[in-house]
Amino acid sequence: MSKLPVLFVTCNSESLDLNDHLVSGPARMVWGRSYKSVVLISTNQRIVVPRVVPMKGSGVNAETMCGLLKDQGFVPEVKARTGQTRDKLLEVLLAKKPESISELELNTGMSEIEYRKVGKCLEVLRDEGVLLICLDDKTDRTGDELASLDNRHLREMLNAWVDDQRWGEAMSFNGEPNHAAPSIRLDDPTICLLNAAFTLGGSQFPQRMFSTGMNKVTQTLSGFGWMK
Repeated sequence: MSKLPVLFVTCNSESLDLNDHLVSGPARMVWGRSYKSVVLISTNQRIVVPRVVPMKGSGVNAETMCGLLKDQGFVPEVKARTGQTRDKLLEVLLAKKPESISELELNTGMSEIEYRKVGKCLEVLRDEGVLLICLDDKTDRTGDELASLDNRHLREMLNAWVDDQRWGEAMSFNGEPNHAAPSIRLDDPTICLLNAAFTLGGSQFPQRMFSTGMNKVTQTLSGFGWMK
């Protein structure tokens, strides 16, 4: 089975028309790809540790995520809830409802290293037929946090991360110490989530970008796709 893409999607989920089945950017990213399970990764500023949320299906992916996170030193909590809202959202994003849905909610305030560890340890799910979507939901956010994902600042940030990764690999190859990423506390939900998506995508620049303008500015979907 070929590795499924990793998607980073930014939107305002409350303003989306969940009855609008227009083919969106995320749906085009996975066109022709087979998957039955979706794992959403999001942020929740009200929690203090990562939270695993089984929503629909057998719950196997939720159990796997808990084990992978614990292996990396995290102590996730588990809180099941129904996935009706996410089911309808994924139907809009992907043009189909998956058979299984689980969500990992990440608390803000961890370090860059910790968010990247989350992405790295969950990458194995891509090889198991699970579609991973990092959902940057702008609902209830205001001001600068509503900036479009295709702005130059975020592209330059990703490019800088790629350059840092290559520099670290070159230093290690030459026998010099590979300095870890700085352990600065991250509070911006978009940057927290983007760090996890970056390592989920193999610590490289995304191969695809998308922007789907729907009926209103607040209904715009935009994001990145790591296809390799």
